[in-house]
Amino acid sequence: MHISARKYRVLSGIIELLSADYADSRDLRSRIGGSLLDLLDADLYASYVWSPQKRAFEHGVAVNMDDSYVEKYQSYFQHCHATSTRRWMRHGVNPVSAIVPHRDLMRTEIYNDFLRPSGHYYGINLFAFDGRDSTGDIRIWRKNGHPDFDRDEVGLLSLIAPGFAQALKRIEARAQLKTWATPNPARLSPREAEVAALAAQGLADKEIARRLNLKFATVRTHLDNAFSKLGVRNRTQLVASLYGSNRAGAHD
Repeated sequence: MHISARKYRVLSGIIELLSADYADSRDLRSRIGGSLLDLLDADLYASYVWSPQKRAFEHGVAVNMDDSYVEKYQSYFQHCHATSTRRWMRHGVNPVSAIVPHRDLMRTEIYNDFLRPSGHYYGINLFAFDGRDSTGDIRIWRKNGHPDFDRDEVGLLSLIAPGFAQALKRIEARAQLKTWATPNPARLSPREAEVAALAAQGLADKEIARRLNLKFATVRTHLDNAFSKLGVRNRTQLVASLYGSNRAGAHD
């Protein structure tokens, strides 16, 4: 796959954006939208978060589309093809035409009443997963008169897929850390506090490593440091030290 100098600069900028800190995933997903359109020579961008509890997409953001587009999709149009949602939610990067042939898509309600009027013609999706559930997606479309997305463009979007997934995990981990606010944060480094908070929730070291994109040995080092600084010997004592004895039901 050949990448021009311009696209290499755009790709580098996206990777840098994915490495930054964000208040929430909406902020992240909004920031990268315009650059992704530039990278793929596309026209329209939207991104959502999948709620396993509601079994629906929510917290949508968009570029080059009115906010009403997002609201219409979330409140009505996504439910028109809810039975085929899992068909669309494939791991990694896939052109829409690889999931539904374009001529078949053109016969659907969501295409004729939603996609076509708003200018969507050819699309490409990136779904990030954490285990069985999607954590966030990227949806990019071109208007009529432009070619469908090809293998090289699938490759380009695939280059940012790991960084996108890891950025969403970092944001979620930090949100959980705020929920489990440590009463003595000055005693732990930010990373030690993240690892300790996840351990106190009962996550195994390997799962913490996966969530935070750390090596297993690094997680053990941070956790050992947290144990030492807090003067505890196991996870039960860790919970009691961080949050009080009323949460001391985690596994040792």
